[in-house]
Amino acid sequence: MKKKILVIVTVTVIALLVAAFFVYTQISELQNQISVLKAQNGEVQDQLSELENQLSELQLQNREKQDRLNDFTYELAKERHLNVKITAFVWIGGFHPIGGQWLGHPVNVTIQNDDVVPLSGMKLWVALVNENTGAEIGTGDKTIDRLNAGESREIYVDAMSGPCTSLITSLNYDVCVVTLAVGDIVLDKGTYSLS
Repeated sequence: MKKKILVIVTVTVIALLVAAFFVYTQISELQNQISVLKAQNGEVQDQLSELENQLSELQLQNREKQDRLNDFTYELAKERHLNVKITAFVWIGGFHPIGGQWLGHPVNVTIQNDDVVPLSGMKLWVALVNENTGAEIGTGDKTIDRLNAGESREIYVDAMSGPCTSLITSLNYDVCVVTLAVGDIVLDKGTYSLS
């Protein structure tokens, strides 16, 4: 009987030792994998930092080029008429509250650059004007980034950027005057009904 117990204890101890060794090797292998993954993570973080630096540099270069193109567009507009025009207008209408007692009036305006050069730094001014008195009752604006030669683009002037009026303002006798300008130079202008 003592022999049986001794054999069982011995087998149990050996089994536990084998299991402990197996667990130890698994833990060691996992620790090695974790070390490798940490090293790879460090390399990826370094690459990410390098890419972020490159992106920042490219964004800075892009802003500088955009500023030069804006300046070029303005200087060119002072020398000659730029062939860019408003080709379509859509009054979106609807109820667009923008806080408190105010309503925004979004519009879509299509711009066509028929000039031979890309243009940038233009601004689209949108004004609601009383047709009878000529009084402006709400204004808004939207800056237009690069518009390549031959390019047409629909510009959405949202409720926050477009003209706004109070809730009690009647639009019965109003029209929308859209002006496309660069700096203080008007490139195109149109008057549109609100229907």
